[in-house]
Amino acid sequence: MNPLPMSLPKKRVHIFVVSDSTGTTAEMVINAVLVQFKDLVPVFKKFPFIRTKEQIKAILNQAHEVKGIVIYSLVSQELRAWVRKEKRTIDIYAFDLLGPILDRIRKQWDLTPLLEPGLLRRIGEESLRLAESIDFTLKHDDGQGVVTLEKADLMILGVSRTSKTPTSLYLSCNDGLKVANVPIILDIKPPDKVFTLSKIQKIGFTISPERLAFIRQKRVKYGGMDYYLDETKIREELAYSRRIFNQIKGLEVIDVTCSSIEEVANKIIEIRQERKGRTP
Repeated sequence: MNPLPMSLPKKRVHIFVVSDSTGTTAEMVINAVLVQFKDLVPVFKKFPFIRTKEQIKAILNQAHEVKGIVIYSLVSQELRAWVRKEKRTIDIYAFDLLGPILDRIRKQWDLTPLLEPGLLRRIGEESLRLAESIDFTLKHDDGQGVVTLEKADLMILGVSRTSKTPTSLYLSCNDGLKVANVPIILDIKPPDKVFTLSKIQKIGFTISPERLAFIRQKRVKYGGMDYYLDETKIREELAYSRRIFNQIKGLEVIDVTCSSIEEVANKIIEIRQERKGRTP
């Protein structure tokens, strides 16, 4: 019986990832390549936020000592050109991830790249903030999430069918605001936090009784809700909401009778900017 062939030992390869941002993208790219070589064991050393020749020089020297490979993701043309020259001086393998692609796109369409480090990271962070804002707004719709109301950027109050929810979501999606909307219900006092939280921008929606009655009639699918559609009751609701608004310090009222959601949202942003301008 023939003995089983002995497997060859795997080769350790030192990978030095150099980036002027986090280096995460460069690491993912080289990982996607090296995983195809089952006999290699990569040993990663990541150097993020590198901005000077001196920093890169020290890394190249480290890589040279262990016969490592340098993968660099640098947007600076000056630094990339310097690395290309320096790697020949010390005889080291160094691969440019961004340079060839940037140059090809620039030449192909006669475009000028921004060459700003960390743009992808900032885009990712912005996307995360946007997702968090939308999630917050959904969890604080129609009076929900009172326990964490203080984390809101903006609070919208109003009676039913004054477009609180769509306006809240519009502001979250377009301006990244965490919005809580609180319904005003006849003869029911809103949560105490509505009155006590002083640092949150507060907006009250009002509307003409006739317009609100029309909107409710369009949206009510079933009968048996005469009280909800009755214009006299609607006037009582609106009067009660105005009394509540008067009790909330710093609240500003917007009449949404003849305005689209976009117009109302823009008005809120204008008020928000004016408020910031007044804040010392």
